[in-house]
Amino acid sequence: MANLYTCKTCDLVTEEKGHLCNPIPAKKVVTCKFCGTISSDPRHVCAPKLVNLKYICDSCGRLASKREMLCRPSPLPKAKKAVRKSVPKKVGKAKKPKK
Repeated sequence: MANLYTCKTCDLVTEEKGHLCNPIPAKKVVTCKFCGTISSDPRHVCAPKLVNLKYICDSCGRLASKREMLCRPSPLPKAKKAVRKSVPKKVGKAKKPKK
């Protein structure tokens, strides 16, 4: 297996340390079963995985899809929808239509 490096700044993992801004040798690397992302963080949570997760443990912070899998489960807070701000129209000269 080739040497793997992780970026201390953005946590990106690659075999070429020249592609990273702050490379360090990767000690442990995991591949996400859901999205295929290679990460040095075993607690990686991607969007497809997040759809199934419904609960968080109040004592350790672990995420789970069923209450029975946690010692102190509480529902995950729902994500707030982004508020769309209206953009004012540009004020200026109108373009003349081409003939």
